[in-house]
Amino acid sequence: MGFLGWLEGTSYAGWVAASLWGWAIMLSLHAIGIAAIVGIVFVVSFRLLGLYKSIPCASLSKYLEIAWYGVVLNVITGLSIFTTQATYYITSLPFLLKITFIIFGCVNIAYMQKVLKRDAGNWDTAKAVPTFGIVLAGCSMLFWTMAVITGRLIAYM
Repeated sequence: MGFLGWLEGTSYAGWVAASLWGWAIMLSLHAIGIAAIVGIVFVVSFRLLGLYKSIPCASLSKYLEIAWYGVVLNVITGLSIFTTQATYYITSLPFLLKITFIIFGCVNIAYMQKVLKRDAGNWDTAKAVPTFGIVLAGCSMLFWTMAVITGRLIAYM
């Protein structure tokens, strides 16, 4: 784990871990990114599950575009936080599960965007979301909920 040890020893990792503002800034921005992702994903998913019917399904892919800004913010802040204890995080089961759920969640968002751009107009015309759309919504909510839960468990396990 030479590289990870080196990473922990960088001045940047030291600033994030030990400075007055480094940790607070990164954790706060990380929380904002999570709120953007989970908030948007849940609103889109709730719509696909039958709530908020005044929102056209055809507009949902635009909302998911905003979630990607949260993903970018969380990649930057998450990597910054990772540098502070890289050798610990890389062996932490909750961390590894969190990363797995994030990957699943991002793949799900990308696929959901593709499907919505292609099919959502038909769903609006039919006034019904097919089972496939409902499954995508459920998976998305599951993946991001589990990413949040496993992320919180990192501090306690």
